[in-house]
Amino acid sequence: MSVAKNIAAESLEEAMIRHARENFDRLPTLEIIVDRFLLALVPQMKAYCTIAPEIELASLDYLPYEDAMETVSSPSLIAIAAADPWDSQLACVIEPDLLFSVLEIMLGGRRATSRVWTPRNLTAIEQKLGRQLADLCLATLGSSFSDIIPVHFATQSLESNPRSVLLAAPRTATLRIRLKLQFEDRSGHITFVLPYGTLDDVSAKLAQPFLGGRLGGDSSSRSDMNAQISGTNVTITGMMQEISLPLHEVLNWTVGEVIDLGMTIDTPVFGMVNAQPMFHASFGQRNNGALALRVIRSLLPKTEPEEGQDDVSSD
Repeated sequence: MSVAKNIAAESLEEAMIRHARENFDRLPTLEIIVDRFLLALVPQMKAYCTIAPEIELASLDYLPYEDAMETVSSPSLIAIAAADPWDSQLACVIEPDLLFSVLEIMLGGRRATSRVWTPRNLTAIEQKLGRQLADLCLATLGSSFSDIIPVHFATQSLESNPRSVLLAAPRTATLRIRLKLQFEDRSGHITFVLPYGTLDDVSAKLAQPFLGGRLGGDSSSRSDMNAQISGTNVTITGMMQEISLPLHEVLNWTVGEVIDLGMTIDTPVFGMVNAQPMFHASFGQRNNGALALRVIRSLLPKTEPEEGQDDVSSD
C-alpha cells in the first residue's frame, strides 16, 4: 500500500515540476504582430508567385527550444537568420510541401496534378528557391515588428537537419509559429522557431498586455480587427478562491480530503478570460436551477475615448 502511494506521489510531483518548467509566459503583443504578419504576407506571396494564397495560423505554441525543434520535419529547408539588433537568431523552416507547391506553380504546373514528395536531398535550384521564400517571409516579419521593436532578419545559412540547428539552450523559452498556405488546390506550411528566453528587454516589451492601442496609422486595419474581435467567442471561467499550500501537504492529500478555501457565500467570484481577471461577480442560481454569476464590478482598465467619438457616460 505504501509503495503504491509513493509511486502516485512521485508521478504527481513530476507532473507538477514539468508543468512549472514548461509554463512559459505568453507574449500578447507578439501574437498581435503575428496577426499583422499573416495579413502582410498575402500580397507579398502574390507578387512572388502570381497567386494570392489563403494563409491561416495552424498553431502558436510556447515550448522549450528542444521540443520546438523536435516538431520540425526532416529534411526541410531551415533558414538560420540573425536578428539585428537583438543579437540572437531564429529559424524559418520552409517545409517540403510548400517548397514544391511554389516550385510547381512558378514552373507553369498550376494545372498539373500535385505529386507526392518523396524525402530526399534538395537540389541547388530547390535550395535557391527555398532561400528566396525564407528571405521574403523574414523581410515581411521584420516589417510587422517595425511599429513595436525595429528589427532586421537576415538569412545567414541553410540547414536541412533540425538536429544540427542550435539557436539556444535546450530548455530556453521558445515561440513556435506554424502557418498553412493554400494555393488553390495546393498547400504548404512555414514554421518559425523564435527563442525568446534570452531576450530580456525584448521579451518584457512583447509580454505587455495588448489593450487595443494603435500599432500604426492604419485605421482601416484597426476597424477590421475590431469587427472580427466583436464576433469572437471567449470562454469565461469563474474562479471562486485561490490559496497557497505547502507542496508536502498537496502530495499527502487522500480521497475525501476537505480543503478550506477561507471564503463565505458572499465572497465575490473572479470572472476570468484566458487567466486574465475581467470582473467581480456574485454567485447565485437562476429560476430554472442553473448556476449563474451576476457581474458586480468590472476589473478592466478604463480607456479614454478616441478622437471623433463622443464621451458617453451612464448613470
